[in-house]
Amino acid sequence: MALVLNGTWENSYGSTMVLEVDDEGFIFGEYRSHTGSTGTYLVTGHCAPSDPTHEGGQPLVLSIYWRSIGGEEPDDGSHWVSTYCGQLDDNGHITVMNALVTTTSYQAFSPGDYIDKLVFTKQSDVSELRTHNIALLAKPKTQVANPINGVWSDKEQGVALTLFLQDPEYGVVSGWLSYNNEIMSMLGFTDILVDNNILQSVSLSGYMLNTKQPISLVGRISQDGRALVLSRWLSNSTTAEEAYFQASSMNWELTKN
Repeated sequence: MALVLNGTWENSYGSTMVLEVDDEGFIFGEYRSHTGSTGTYLVTGHCAPSDPTHEGGQPLVLSIYWRSIGGEEPDDGSHWVSTYCGQLDDNGHITVMNALVTTTSYQAFSPGDYIDKLVFTKQSDVSELRTHNIALLAKPKTQVANPINGVWSDKEQGVALTLFLQDPEYGVVSGWLSYNNEIMSMLGFTDILVDNNILQSVSLSGYMLNTKQPISLVGRISQDGRALVLSRWLSNSTTAEEAYFQASSMNWELTKN
């Protein structure tokens, strides 16, 4: 059981993550930001279901939808999503690459992809999550009409991604990814505040049992609604000396069947 990840973590910007991990490495939690927009945001993700050692860190990925669940009025940054990809090392630091997808102009950002390295240190072993927020991610899977619904694929790369919106208020998305000779469950978020002038963003996380790698996808649906343009991130367990190898990315463009 991944005990070390459970608790409250803080980065150099003063933002905190409250994480809980189950026996299989499924992560759920909340992110409390004090940079840019201020608010509380849902987090989901996956990690290898064992604590880090000196021989290798604990790989993990997280998905975040930057629409606050704390009652704040949505702003133009509420359309954005992120994926975090990295690992927890045996020195007690979570180091991740934050791949932020922006679909609107807001503050100093224009639409695009922004990559940042973040380091979190543990502040407490206590993880106080709101029961209501946990229930949002664990609620029964029922399909709600949305452009994200359907099967997206790239036959040349052997990738097929089946998705459906299961919560129209908080943008929770479920599905399955067929990739690298494996079918895995995916969970994450999509922007449910979009209009005709904003591309719909999405961030998803899962776990590849065959290779023991957390996997995440982040990107947006094209303007015509026929393509899903994604960055695929894989997290690798490495020693501290080889941490440059802990996160890898490649581009996918899936079309709707």
